[in-house]
Amino acid sequence: MKTLKTWACAALLLASAAGAQALPKAVRERIIQATVMLLPTDANGDLDGSRGSGSVISPQGYILTNYHVVGDPDTRQLSPWIQVRVVQFADREPEFTYWGKVVAADPNLDLAIVQIVEDRNEKPVGTLNLPFVEVGDSNALSIGDDVFVFGFQGTGGMTLSFSRGSVGGFTGEDLSSSGRQWVKHDAQTGPGNSGGGVFDDSGVLVGVHSAGVAGDHNSRTSFMRPLALAWGLITPNVTGFVVRKGGGAAVTPSTNVSAGSGGGVWPPALATGRAGVTGTVRVTGGAAAGTWTTDFTEVTDDGGLKGRARSGSRDQTAFFYYDEDNNEVWVEWTPDGKAYSSCVVEPGGVKAGSADWTGNLYSFTGLDSKGTRTGDCVVSLRARAAGTSSSGPVAGTPAASAGPGLPALAAGQTWTVSFSQGGAYSVTLGARDSDGDYPGTAAQSGKTGDALFTLDGDSLLMIVGRADKTFLTCTVDRTLRGSARAYQNSKDAGAAAGTCALGSGAAGSASPGAALKWPLTLKVGQRWDVAFPGVGTFTVNLTEPDEESGFDGTATRGSEKGSVLMDADADELLLIVQRADQTFLICSAGKSGLSGAAVQGDATSHRDSKDKGTGLGRCTVTPR
Repeated sequence: MKTLKTWACAALLLASAAGAQALPKAVRERIIQATVMLLPTDANGDLDGSRGSGSVISPQGYILTNYHVVGDPDTRQLSPWIQVRVVQFADREPEFTYWGKVVAADPNLDLAIVQIVEDRNEKPVGTLNLPFVEVGDSNALSIGDDVFVFGFQGTGGMTLSFSRGSVGGFTGEDLSSSGRQWVKHDAQTGPGNSGGGVFDDSGVLVGVHSAGVAGDHNSRTSFMRPLALAWGLITPNVTGFVVRKGGGAAVTPSTNVSAGSGGGVWPPALATGRAGVTGTVRVTGGAAAGTWTTDFTEVTDDGGLKGRARSGSRDQTAFFYYDEDNNEVWVEWTPDGKAYSSCVVEPGGVKAGSADWTGNLYSFTGLDSKGTRTGDCVVSLRARAAGTSSSGPVAGTPAASAGPGLPALAAGQTWTVSFSQGGAYSVTLGARDSDGDYPGTAAQSGKTGDALFTLDGDSLLMIVGRADKTFLTCTVDRTLRGSARAYQNSKDAGAAAGTCALGSGAAGSASPGAALKWPLTLKVGQRWDVAFPGVGTFTVNLTEPDEESGFDGTATRGSEKGSVLMDADADELLLIVQRADQTFLICSAGKSGLSGAAVQGDATSHRDSKDKGTGLGRCTVTPR
């Protein structure tokens, strides 16, 4: 069978647009301004020779496209930079205007999100207000509905092309079985259309043109990914998108609502990407009481999700879907396909600013039985990061970092979680569970509770259970600092609880004011302050081991940002800070410089790697 990329590049399809209605000119103009050409490059910004299309779906500069436009689905390698070319005049080639980075991608679905981050001169773009298109409900498409395709198909030059046709049918993932993972259409397309938008008769984005297949006897069919499959990428990663459903008024989410994002917009979008949805359902009351860990990885024929729900020794089949007739979201699990526990969430259960959905727990003894309300439930779900295995690696092996600079987790590790409004906890990780998370224990002042660490995309989430059954959560990014929330119980929506930070090692290890021991022990996640005379103090965050024995990281001083190399052995502590202007500072200290909670050494300043340096005096290194 041909690869998806082969299908996409081999497509040059005949039009069959008889009867299709024209989009109003104003609508077409808006779509034209929001359709961009994407050209992937290498790390040096050199074009690799391929190109595709994309649709701007947010005024902040987020673009929906195909994975194969910005990466290789076979090797799972994404292009470091994407040239974004914008249409200025319909009769001219698009102009190179921005640089973009891929911020979310799913090679199995062949979908990706690109964010504009710099102008063509490599300067940060700041706040953008770009023309964009509204996103719609692809589940409402029917055979024979008119569709309109915009993109840079390559036929007839590099200018923008428009074609129209109709929905020809639906098919499953393998392009032959039942399902709605693909939508067939007959609009004329070419290889450069890949990633471009497919719109319904109201001008709302309902799909991404992704492939074309030539069949027997010269028959040809185009295929688009329905927008329903893109929600798992859009909702956790894109701000400012506008949803228009069923021809009604557009809704602009102030906080995007998806699995785990909260926000108050109803109905919450199901993250139906292959990466899936994971999280917990906390139940109070009835036989199902407890915390159920859920992992949804399979898209069902009706557009819902299927997976597993686990609580202790209980392991059951789970489902997650939106009941449009009753306007409810259902998360339910069953041991035998007959009796069900169902958490039913109504519109009032999704609150702005909360990542949790509150609902009612019902028990069903059989498929035809009437449900009995047995308790309350709180749903906390999030889109699983693309490429993350639902089963995870073998317990006890390190997990891959979830994002640039985030540490790998492994069984047996000890971490310090410091809450500005809750003190510091020493957390020891146990074996990795079947969901890819690390349960463990959290200790503070002789009291021990439960803990859970999980990597998710570009963040690390920690849940610390306290002895009084309340719990704290801490979400950090690559700086290993973030925001905390406090919960009174499993039904509580939670409240902001200041800031939090993650450090490697037990509480008190390399902590402010603690006496240091020589040689110093360096670990990922540690933070240090290094003071250079006449320059100032840099805060150093160790993010990953280097190729030798040291650690790489970041160095910040106010708004100044640089990089750092820190190494320690029995004879010397060496700390090198490279500044934004490519000059660098060095602090070198020996054992004799150790005094209590600080190490003093000699500081030098260097213009470049060939400069022997200028002495600055004594530098001081202290744990932060």
